[in-house]
Amino acid sequence: MVPTQRRTVVLVQLPIPPLGPSAVRGNVPLAGAYLKLWAEKHGLGAAYDIQVFPGREANALGDHALVAALLARDPWMVGFTCYVWNIERVLWVAAELKRQRPDLVIVLGGPEITPDNAWVLDTPHYDYAVIGEGEQTFAALLEMLNDAPRPDRWSLPLAAGGASDIPGLYIPPASGPRYDPARRPTPRTPLQDLNQLGSPYLAGILDPGEEQMLLLETTRGCVFKCKFCYYPKSYDKQYYVAHDEIRAGLRLARERGVKEVFLLDPTLNQRRDFAEFLKLLAEENPGHGFSYFGELRAEGVTPQTARLLREANFSEVEVGLQSIDPDAMRMMDRKNNLKAFERGVRAMRDEGIRVKVDLIVGLPGDTRESVRRSFHYLRDGDLYSDVQVFNLAILPGTAFRQEAPELGLRHQPRPPYYVLETPTLKRTDLFELMQEAQESFDVEFDAQTPPVLDFDAADGLARVWKVDLDAIKPAVPPHAARRAQAFTLWLTATHFGRHAALAARCVKQVLAENPYTTLQMVLDATNGDPAVLCESVTPELVESLMAAALERPTYLDKYYALQPGRTNGAKRLVLLLPGRHRDVLDTDWVDAIGATASLVWRGLPACAAAELETFEYAWPG
Repeated sequence: MVPTQRRTVVLVQLPIPPLGPSAVRGNVPLAGAYLKLWAEKHGLGAAYDIQVFPGREANALGDHALVAALLARDPWMVGFTCYVWNIERVLWVAAELKRQRPDLVIVLGGPEITPDNAWVLDTPHYDYAVIGEGEQTFAALLEMLNDAPRPDRWSLPLAAGGASDIPGLYIPPASGPRYDPARRPTPRTPLQDLNQLGSPYLAGILDPGEEQMLLLETTRGCVFKCKFCYYPKSYDKQYYVAHDEIRAGLRLARERGVKEVFLLDPTLNQRRDFAEFLKLLAEENPGHGFSYFGELRAEGVTPQTARLLREANFSEVEVGLQSIDPDAMRMMDRKNNLKAFERGVRAMRDEGIRVKVDLIVGLPGDTRESVRRSFHYLRDGDLYSDVQVFNLAILPGTAFRQEAPELGLRHQPRPPYYVLETPTLKRTDLFELMQEAQESFDVEFDAQTPPVLDFDAADGLARVWKVDLDAIKPAVPPHAARRAQAFTLWLTATHFGRHAALAARCVKQVLAENPYTTLQMVLDATNGDPAVLCESVTPELVESLMAAALERPTYLDKYYALQPGRTNGAKRLVLLLPGRHRDVLDTDWVDAIGATASLVWRGLPACAAAELETFEYAWPG
């Protein structure tokens, strides 16, 4: 039975949560756009109105505002692209959608949806999960639901044991535990010809001019099988986009004023026609109107290919080294040819290309000494422009996830899945090694940005709730469904210590209503008496407010849990003080507050701003 009216399908990709109120960039819903493109190419546009939820809305909306915006589209189905940074929020949004619309069909897909990610598949608020490459599976699901006399999961044909007849589609049981390994679907064979898929940009589904950015996928599959990575497990070989299709995408980028082209290939120089490919990129960027960025293996770069990279206008490349330790390399199934690595890095730097090198701390086989050797190797050899040092994440679907028990890897059960202990490294070792990395490379990873104390309400979203704690009746907060994802609770008081309980209640209220808020808590003491300020705002008070905010930690809170020097993740406490008081306040008190909060001096003279500590900022007000 084909419906008389088209059913609305909304595809959503939630962003990496921001560290503060600054605008999110780069959350391009490419996966959802590919799903729409493939489904419509196969005639499903007649039965379904497939909409890709705009990135600008997904980036800005708070939790309840997002739910309201999705329901306003009157969807029959909502599909989510699930990544390590958004899966917990996705599941909260899905639960709220189901609470308000129990008949709504919820579909999960993306890298977080793997057969071994039991905690996700065991959650109650979804109907279908797409495992692996999604275009064919999603289209087959829509076809099946369109043909079913009763389009619900309980009436659909199932294979023996209750598994789905559709390769790559997981259908949870109707009752009992939702995660059932016996229902694991047959793996989906990847698309054999990417040219049949096409480009969402060329099809008009995505506009590269919106953020002056183009995400370009020219291949799927990876020749390397690193055990920390899930990507290669989805593909049996490499599949390539034709050069003509790539040219057309780059010409569109020029026409739309794109400034950055991000090549999404897992290893750019794994392709046999790499030199020819780079010449194509250069030909389609004649005036260097945009810069390219991509990931590659430095071992495969010669002076000749480095020159081709420069001629195409690669401003920066990312290079994975991970470790130079033989045991760690063997156990992660990744061999590094260090002589070739050195040659490749130097060739690119000689051409003026910035080389960002990645290292991982916590690999099986790592010791404190072996990790330090990797640090010293890069630093002493001057083999980088920038360095990124990551804690090992035991990601679902990876070989390390499967082997974690036998390797003795204890890790976080939820995102970001950081390893917490190995047979050769304790948690304190991991923390101290990250601290040593920052000192060794003279850098603060993901450096904290200045607090944002001016708010743009051009899009109509509420970004701040100002509460006078001294008032008999504090101000009512903006409605939860009108709030932005990044939100500020601005508290004022003559003596904060007397209102500690009320302040904590305000914090908890904001996060109870929108739990995945990036929350900035401002204690405005600019009108306070410096004589009592140290009694009004104590280290114990700021610690208690931060504890209230962290009762339900979210992705960024856990992401920065093993990073030294962090006083915030998705939650940040800011003490706003008059600049004229900086020289009269006790320095021990300033340091004690700075261990938990950022201090902002309002109206501080420019000559004094140069003397600020890393946790202090100047604000003209």
